[in-house]
Amino acid sequence: MTITGDVTVVVHDDAGDEQLDATTRQLADELRELELPEVARARQAGAAGGKSGLVESVSTLVLGGGFSVAVLRSVTRIVQDVIRRSGARKAVLVSGGHRLEIQGASKRTTDAAVDAWIQAVAAEADPSAGGAGRPGAARPAALEGPAGDS
Repeated sequence: MTITGDVTVVVHDDAGDEQLDATTRQLADELRELELPEVARARQAGAAGGKSGLVESVSTLVLGGGFSVAVLRSVTRIVQDVIRRSGARKAVLVSGGHRLEIQGASKRTTDAAVDAWIQAVAAEADPSAGGAGRPGAARPAALEGPAGDS
């Protein structure tokens, strides 16, 4: 099954724009190793009176094209690894109406939330799979808290 549409990844880091840019650049480089159809910085409106109408975001990547469930799982692992190594506060992944926050949770909790998010995204891509595409279906919660169990 191919999951179509974009996946947006937003990195949150309190260290400042320079560190945030470096973390986002590192994440983009590692995601490109998956040979995704598109890994690009999101573009946003520039400052009023600036030279350009659009500027690249220092914190947001857009992954475009089609993804298999295995590739989407690899994306989440790379995001987790980069967040952990960089010390960034958290990362948020969004696909369609499904949102996953990764931050300081245990491996077991993170894995469960990632699995639920991937299932929800896949079910939306293939409604015949059932589950998360229905109203009232469970959605993964934001991940918070200290890493304790692994």
